[in-house]
Amino acid sequence: MALGNLEYKTIVKIIYIMAVFMQIIDGTIVNVAIPTLADEFGVEDTDIDLAIVSFLVALAVFLPASGWLGDRFGSKGVFLGALSLFTLASALAGTSSTLNQLVAWRILQGASSGIMTPLGSAMLFRAFPQNERAKAATAIIGVAVIGPALGPVLGGFLIEFLNWRWIFYVNIPMGVTALLLGVTQLRDEKSPTKERFDVVGFFLSGVGLAVLLFAIDRAKDDGLTSGGVLAGLAIGVGLLVTLIVHQLRVDQPLLQLRLLSSGIFRASSLVSFPTYMGFMSLIFVLPVYLQSLLGNGPLETGLAMMPQPIGVMISSQIVGRSLYKRYGPRRILRFGTIAGLLIGLAFAAILDLNTSLLTVAFLSFIRGLAMGCVFVPLQTATYAQTTYADTAKATTLYGMQRQLGPAVGIATAATILGSMNNDLPESALADRLDGFKVAMLVSAAFFAIAALFTQTIRDEDAASTLTEATTSS
Repeated sequence: MALGNLEYKTIVKIIYIMAVFMQIIDGTIVNVAIPTLADEFGVEDTDIDLAIVSFLVALAVFLPASGWLGDRFGSKGVFLGALSLFTLASALAGTSSTLNQLVAWRILQGASSGIMTPLGSAMLFRAFPQNERAKAATAIIGVAVIGPALGPVLGGFLIEFLNWRWIFYVNIPMGVTALLLGVTQLRDEKSPTKERFDVVGFFLSGVGLAVLLFAIDRAKDDGLTSGGVLAGLAIGVGLLVTLIVHQLRVDQPLLQLRLLSSGIFRASSLVSFPTYMGFMSLIFVLPVYLQSLLGNGPLETGLAMMPQPIGVMISSQIVGRSLYKRYGPRRILRFGTIAGLLIGLAFAAILDLNTSLLTVAFLSFIRGLAMGCVFVPLQTATYAQTTYADTAKATTLYGMQRQLGPAVGIATAATILGSMNNDLPESALADRLDGFKVAMLVSAAFFAIAALFTQTIRDEDAASTLTEATTSS
């Protein structure tokens, strides 16, 4: 399959966008289908939550193994194998006739996603030289940020004009096309090292993350102080602490925690985690607010949030092509996180029971502009001091906290809404509004934490990604 005179790095970017875009879309598209799926399978709406959580848990469990698998067996073969499994699981999910069947295929989707996503990122960054990684970061922005925002729009459209099965079938043509391109165009890359697989580390990370994510999910219904949730949180945290101790002692760890000794990698992680908490928690809260309080449909809700990815696209292009190399990551990140804080406060202050969709769309667009100023510097600067051989392990480690950030942020918002609104009647709209405002304020607070951590960013640590010398201010 010939692609004309396209450079290899451009081909990798195309395959990455196609493969990972459908995976990230799939993480959010099911949300708007919950009532439809509940009717289809004859269960309660809350039971469908298992199909969402199972995807996230499987993704988190298999994510740490992706770096070792890519280095040992070759990134091309492992990436394409995971892509094949994801495409197949999507087709099977669309044929589900029971909730248990759907959950099983969602687990397979999540497991393949946990391997595919970090390997795709590693191949992308390996294909681009250091001084062009700001451009490569715009491709990641397109899938990691725009994808979750487009999911509800696409899901609402497919459910309204076709049927729920198409929220899974939509992956098939893109998956097959990406597979054909990958088989014919990708180069195989292997690490010269032959490390043994860290079975203990895989068990501790997999079980620890699974227990922690399930406990966070249960907090939405049972409350954060319930015995089961507290026990799950304690066990999950305990296993993860044990994991850290084990990884620091073992000769060939599954997770290269030593990479956190790199100033820019550690600082970017500190900024990234609360940023994704704040970003995704509001994306969770807004659709519920627009539908349960204002009575809008899923398609209307998705369209109201659509300006956010448009804003991200605009600002990410400006930052990636010009501002990043001129000002360096620290000042842009500081501006973006503070803007995220202020816009979150604006959402909490302005939204009420009479808010128009146009107001939500405008605020979403401004928020998108701010987020482009955060995600491009993070994606570009994070791996500035990472060697070629460590790229896969670095993207795996960074990817883990990027998955946990949204999960913790969404769970926190859901817990707030549940604790404040579950006992209120559906007709008590004014009282229920208070819960949404508190959740929005907490979402804004996550950006305040991220803004504080931007002080740890040093522009000189990201010098290899800049064409002009920059200094911290």
